[in-house]
Amino acid sequence: MSGPAPVWDVINGYAAYWALHAAVELGLFDHLPATSAELAEATGVADPADVTLLAQLLAAKGLLETDGERWSNSPAAERFLVTGSPASMVGLVRHSPGPKQGWPELAETIRNGRPAEETADALNALYPELVAATAATQAAVARGVAAELRTRGLWDGTGLVVDLGCGSGAWLEGVGAENAIGVDLAHVVPAARARVPGASFLEGDYLDVDLPAGKANVVILAHVLRAESDERAEALLDKALHLLADAGVLLVADYFRPPNGEDTTTYADAVHDLTLALTMRASTPGRGLSEQTLAAWCAARGAHTDAVVEPVPRQRVHLIKRGTR
Repeated sequence: MSGPAPVWDVINGYAAYWALHAAVELGLFDHLPATSAELAEATGVADPADVTLLAQLLAAKGLLETDGERWSNSPAAERFLVTGSPASMVGLVRHSPGPKQGWPELAETIRNGRPAEETADALNALYPELVAATAATQAAVARGVAAELRTRGLWDGTGLVVDLGCGSGAWLEGVGAENAIGVDLAHVVPAARARVPGASFLEGDYLDVDLPAGKANVVILAHVLRAESDERAEALLDKALHLLADAGVLLVADYFRPPNGEDTTTYADAVHDLTLALTMRASTPGRGLSEQTLAAWCAARGAHTDAVVEPVPRQRVHLIKRGTR
């Protein structure tokens, strides 16, 4: 007889996220090592017993360690959950799930085929904070990809770079573009302009802005296709390919969904990617993208993936060229 453990694992995942969220909001990781009493005083918690309970769960999740009296950060927490760390994910803890109201409304979103207007508006307002939270990771990915392009002889670092959905500007900064154009919504562009003051920026829908065809040495689509409907995502890929010069390279970075199949271990291995795809569905028209779909869209336009690189774990980037292999 099967037990309820898989159900409880999912239910408890909700509580575990909010435990981490609470610890980040309290600034708990920034005050370690410390006893529960010291943490309570430092974070303004009335009862140290509550700190102990929270810390015990975080320890069970591999984020804290203890000698029986004092709590300390695990190596993962020290690197990713301390506010001043270069690799800090504190902003992602707060904002990566998207608008909080999107999750209780998920059934209605799936039933209706789109998120409620209020949820979509909330995501739109959240974008500046969300792109800022992802900037450090994405800049590191971009630097790794730029190095790969040079090593493979696909780009010499010169010419025009276009980033469609540039967000914080982290990709333009990371690849080190000398001649760059970033495109994003009007309320998002200021963050990119501050990060990459030497670039040019266009405000508006990236499908509508006017850009020169056949001129770009590099075009970037970083984590934007999964947030769009299939129709808009395919149209965006089409536009990106038309912007490329003959020897240009299209960079598609995303969390790719696995294809449908009978082997459910494929899904188990892709929990992170599937969760992020459903995160998109909770507040956008998108539901993620598979690499098979990307390949089919490219093939229909006479393009192909020249290589797939992963300069940072979980960050897969397709290097796409026009023409057949």
